[in-house]
Amino acid sequence: MIMLLSFLSFFYFLSINAQSISTSISLPPLQWISLSPLLQSSNAPPALRDAAIAYDENSRSLIVFGGESQGGFPQSQTYLLNLDSLMWSSPNPPVGLTEAPPARSAAIAGLDIAASYRHGFVLVGGKGSDGQALSDIWEFDLNSQFWSRVSVSPGSPSPRWGASGGIDTRVSTVQDPRLSYPNNTFYLAGGTSGSQSDALSDIWRLNISGALAANLQSSVGSWEHLTIGNLPAKVGQGGTVINNQIVSVGGCNSSAGNSSACAQQDSYVVTVGGSNNVISPNPCPAPRYGPALVPNMNAYSSSFSSQVFVLSGIYNSSLWDVGGSTNDGEIAVLDSNGGTWIRALPAGDPGSTGQASYPVAREGAAVVAYPNAVVGQNRKTTSDIIMFGGQDASGRYLSDLWLLRSYNGSVTSSNPQWSGGSGQLQTGVNADGSGVLMQFPNKCATRITASSSTSPSSTSSSPRGTAPSNSDTSLAYDTTIIHKVFAPLSVALLLPISIYFRLTLSTYTDKKISESQLSWFLAASTLTFLAYAVGIVGLVTSFAFLSSSLPTARTTLPTAHGQVGLAFFVCLYVIIPALFVLRYFIARSALFEDGRNTEIEERVNSLDTTEKPSSLPGHAGSTGHSSGASPPSSPHIQSQSLGHVRNRTTEAIMSSDTESVTSGGQHRAFEVLNRPPKSRHASNNWAQVYVESSQPLNPRSLSDVDWLLRRRSLNAVDELDYAITQLHNARQATPATTDRLINIQASHLENTVRYPSYLDSVIHIFLQASLLGISVVSLYALWSRGYNAWFIIVLVWTVLFYAVIFAFSWFGRPEKSMLSATLRRLRGGAVVSMASDKEELGSQHYPPTSPRGPYFHQPPYRAATREELAQARPISLTTDDEDDHIDEDTRQRMIEEEMERRDVSIVTVPRRRLLVANPS
Repeated sequence: MIMLLSFLSFFYFLSINAQSISTSISLPPLQWISLSPLLQSSNAPPALRDAAIAYDENSRSLIVFGGESQGGFPQSQTYLLNLDSLMWSSPNPPVGLTEAPPARSAAIAGLDIAASYRHGFVLVGGKGSDGQALSDIWEFDLNSQFWSRVSVSPGSPSPRWGASGGIDTRVSTVQDPRLSYPNNTFYLAGGTSGSQSDALSDIWRLNISGALAANLQSSVGSWEHLTIGNLPAKVGQGGTVINNQIVSVGGCNSSAGNSSACAQQDSYVVTVGGSNNVISPNPCPAPRYGPALVPNMNAYSSSFSSQVFVLSGIYNSSLWDVGGSTNDGEIAVLDSNGGTWIRALPAGDPGSTGQASYPVAREGAAVVAYPNAVVGQNRKTTSDIIMFGGQDASGRYLSDLWLLRSYNGSVTSSNPQWSGGSGQLQTGVNADGSGVLMQFPNKCATRITASSSTSPSSTSSSPRGTAPSNSDTSLAYDTTIIHKVFAPLSVALLLPISIYFRLTLSTYTDKKISESQLSWFLAASTLTFLAYAVGIVGLVTSFAFLSSSLPTARTTLPTAHGQVGLAFFVCLYVIIPALFVLRYFIARSALFEDGRNTEIEERVNSLDTTEKPSSLPGHAGSTGHSSGASPPSSPHIQSQSLGHVRNRTTEAIMSSDTESVTSGGQHRAFEVLNRPPKSRHASNNWAQVYVESSQPLNPRSLSDVDWLLRRRSLNAVDELDYAITQLHNARQATPATTDRLINIQASHLENTVRYPSYLDSVIHIFLQASLLGISVVSLYALWSRGYNAWFIIVLVWTVLFYAVIFAFSWFGRPEKSMLSATLRRLRGGAVVSMASDKEELGSQHYPPTSPRGPYFHQPPYRAATREELAQARPISLTTDDEDDHIDEDTRQRMIEEEMERRDVSIVTVPRRRLLVANPS
């Protein structure tokens, strides 16, 4: 029950996650504002991607360095934008301090502010102009506007570019007592050198100290290597630092390429220091190549301090459905502490036309955040994020400058209104939030599995300006939450149910079962019916509520998931029940046929010591049983045929002492009375195997069979003769009696493993193949959608299911199982060959008789027919007192009459020879 509740909780959470995202994350009201129309001067930077950027409050300057130009070449120029005048300029360094870093792009960068000792902009590594990775460190003094190379102690990381990292300027500097200057910490994780990529778990911490001024350049750095977790290597991912956490989102696996087609939906938050742990939030936004990450520095709410904004990036619209939203201007927000996501579309810039505009989707944009507004008059009531450049999906390099302004307020997806949002939407640096109303997509991006032959949209083009490759496009399909919950829940229920019936179904073939067995059987049957009903409802609703973002979408099995899932559904929910129904009717047919022939089969296969009549009623040449025959008057101990061990109650009623003949006119069949003993060949006969394994049998001649054995009525036999007879019989070794054989068989069959019938084998194969197929479909759906934690849970549940089956089969449970028989054969054990369907399902045949002799293997009775039961007289109730009135002459006459009626021939010969006792 606990496991069932866990699965219910899991699938409920899974379905909610698949359809919608968090509604509890609060965000500041956001608005995109374009600064490009407001910029002045002709000294603006060209269109660039992967440039380094920072903002200095003291000089009110935005600094941009390097980046890759439209031609694909890294740059080495430094650009300064005064945010008061919105004019671009170039640095004016002191005389003699004109050295500058080599050209590069995709470097780690950030501010290094340590009181009055250093007020600079740090640049780490990057990709050089010759395509080689760099590892040098440079710092730009923002006061004097010059570059200085940082001295680094030995033990640095390998050259690389495109790493995740940076610095969170909100973290205070550290004063190491062993150093004279305050210390700032930069982080670097992953990256690539072009020929080799480093894992995101390969983390380096850079501590920068010293002083930097026009008259003193003593900045020093030291690296510290850390290994946290076991994360993959990435290229084209977005990264940032928030407090002491390194956040990485999207990108491609190092060997998969460098375009949006290979982008992954995973994200990682690595906490450095303290716990040194790694979390991988559940995926939500579409996997992007080259997104820009930046902390939310709005201080209006304490919950904002753990939020990371994921801006832009390129995703493949032919592979991912974003729910009708466009990528232009949309942002994704990750709570690095809770690992939860929310998608948001800020208000746009109305411009001069009043039509809201947004920044086009791009990769390789440079972004920087500041706790207050960087432009405008009301700088204390807002905070700003600046985004510069990048490359759009068509391959065009950009040089536009956008402002993402966050106002002091709080909104959620369920309550997008805020107190300052009334009025007309404004534009420009002095926008105060009037008319700002955000939109919140209500579900995470989902992968599209259906496809067509048309070319993809512009959002999937190459990131380097090359022509987009032709790939399949597909439509976005979705269905109701009922299907997403009920379908996997049905499979989760069927797995343990199949184990239960696999182990216990054979016990329910008995005529009589205990109340506890019946209760468990009814409970399991009810649960099976519920599981099938839930699965059918899940399938029906998947077709009834199938939806698509386009009206021309194909609605009949448009995805591979639907096609494969339907195929296994038909096997598990249609073919398997049909096979069980077929098995039931075959069993009933076999039982009906066995019931019609039960008298013949029981007589032929019985172990009766008396002679068999020529035939039984219902067959040619049969003669009815004489109602005038005198049955034995004394009760006897009944034995049971091995073929009817289960039907003890019925057999006890139907069986009785048999008589040799029904009338004097009938003759007994041919019989050898004193066959001499001889060695017999080995046989597969069950009786021979069991008896020989227990103790040797002595051949019994006619003299060993007492004619008084079948007469136990003291009314007809003298008490002394009867006692002598019983004593004589007690001395005889009778190892092959029915009870003994039953006990031997029961003890032997406990460990007997056998193959099932052919029909049962087909049912087992279809059942296991269907369960495995449905499980694989569910696991693939979880894996492809990125639900890694739930994928592991379902995988463990499935593996546990098969481990339990294998463990029971190893110990021979159930006995009739292909796996149990195969394992037993591999272990060198004995396995009974496969039985036919009729023999397995319906016929209750007696075991074959032994060829050892005419008597020792036969129990002293046969089952009476229904006609014999109807004609039989009650057992004599004569008491012993009535025998006192019979004289010796009468008693002797009764014995002679009984001998004559039995037609017993007693022959004594001086030597053993074959003798026909009753030729007829």
